[in-house]
Amino acid sequence: MNNKIKIFLVCLACFLFFSFKGKANCDEYKLFTGVIHLDSTISGGKLPPDEMARIAHDAGVEIAVFTDHDTMRWEYGLPPLRKFIRKVVEKGSIHSYGEANYINTISGLNQKYPEMLIMHGAEAIPFYWWKGSYFTKDLEMMDGHKHILVMGLNDASDYKNLPSIGKGYPRRISPDTLVSLWPLCFFVFGWLLFSSAKEDGVATLQKTASVICLLMGIIFTINNFPFSSPRYDQYHGGRGIAPYQTVIDYVNSRGGVTFWAHPEAEDVNKEAGGVKLITKPYHEDLLKAQNYTGFAAFAEGIKYMIPPGGVWDQILNQYCKGERERPVWAIGEVDFGDEDTFSIKDSQTIFLLKEKNEKAVTEALKAGRVYAAHLYGEKSPAIVLNTFVIEDTAQSSKAYMGEELKTEKNPRLVIHVSLPETAKDVKYKIDIIRSGEVIHRFESTGNTGMTYEDKYVKPGEKIYYRLDIDGPSRILSNPIFVKFGLPSGNKKGE
Repeated sequence: MNNKIKIFLVCLACFLFFSFKGKANCDEYKLFTGVIHLDSTISGGKLPPDEMARIAHDAGVEIAVFTDHDTMRWEYGLPPLRKFIRKVVEKGSIHSYGEANYINTISGLNQKYPEMLIMHGAEAIPFYWWKGSYFTKDLEMMDGHKHILVMGLNDASDYKNLPSIGKGYPRRISPDTLVSLWPLCFFVFGWLLFSSAKEDGVATLQKTASVICLLMGIIFTINNFPFSSPRYDQYHGGRGIAPYQTVIDYVNSRGGVTFWAHPEAEDVNKEAGGVKLITKPYHEDLLKAQNYTGFAAFAEGIKYMIPPGGVWDQILNQYCKGERERPVWAIGEVDFGDEDTFSIKDSQTIFLLKEKNEKAVTEALKAGRVYAAHLYGEKSPAIVLNTFVIEDTAQSSKAYMGEELKTEKNPRLVIHVSLPETAKDVKYKIDIIRSGEVIHRFESTGNTGMTYEDKYVKPGEKIYYRLDIDGPSRILSNPIFVKFGLPSGNKKGE
């Protein structure tokens, strides 16, 4: 090789090195099987954390996220002495277990199972409220099963200060503050009785009444202390999305992620201690809330959330139109508590990672570099989405799940799906969904690689594509966005 060729190759290598230095090479992503939402005995589950970790390990899980309940405390007090005449039910939770102890317990499992990544999180219960009355025997606890999964918190203080109706929201001065001062009237009235008492037969009755007023004043003053109202309490009806948005904003401020748990779960036939427990599906709340990370698609999000044109597509289209600051992502939520009901791998979240650590997992959840998978049965063969990218047909650029491709030409989807060798003849279908509408369906068996070049081009518009793959198991990809630029020489402002 002569010197000119050597010099040329060295220059080319230097150019490539400095051109791509620091840029993410998406081809380096690897797939990791994860399970999110494990409930241990820390908060009412049937299995201790180490046993759940063993089950996950034996099932081949690579990433396991515990989400025990932040608080499990419910209180109903009878007016007007809610502090004195009340019933409190409290069960195990992260708060009662100890936030620092919880972090140490879950994180410590990584030493026992070094092949896995085991992370701590929480299933937050932001709010519930009472409907009806104890006296009329129609008391109902509303929205007690409306939960948010919280992950990515680092410190015990982050969990300790997580907003929750169970711990009581911070109190504030409000018009109710003046009303809560009404027990002072007892002291004034008692003093008037005592000071006006004369030395006759009525005096004894007046003094007795003044003492009673004093005692009543003390009791009601203690009951109303500290003469301020909490931001949200369970006695003044539903508060809409506000308590949940408070939790979302708090977690965002600490670098964590929030996913609505079981948004279509219906809890209307349960009863505890003569009280009905009612939580209706709350998928429509996801249209009202802002800046949360995503929602659980499997197994309780398939009726309203994920069908083409459903709630999820409405939210994603809001984002594309600039009506929402950020998109939202889908995950699988196993909600695993024991082995008697279903497999720990029933619903999975598959992560696209370059390295397996807590920071990378949290960032993948934030960026939408995950997809949701659901097995229809414990022995169902699992479909694997090996590749889903969108390429620019005019130049060598592409985008992966959660990313955005900017192009002036029509996009090309590249998809690769595989099944175990034992299920190579099993059929499945792949629906390509563009901005809420199914535009194409592939039907195939076994390992399949395919491309689809969409002819849709609309300058200045932002759209997205996502996949719904259904067969012996089901996969829901997260979206890839495409922003069509204006043709050269026809830019705005020119």
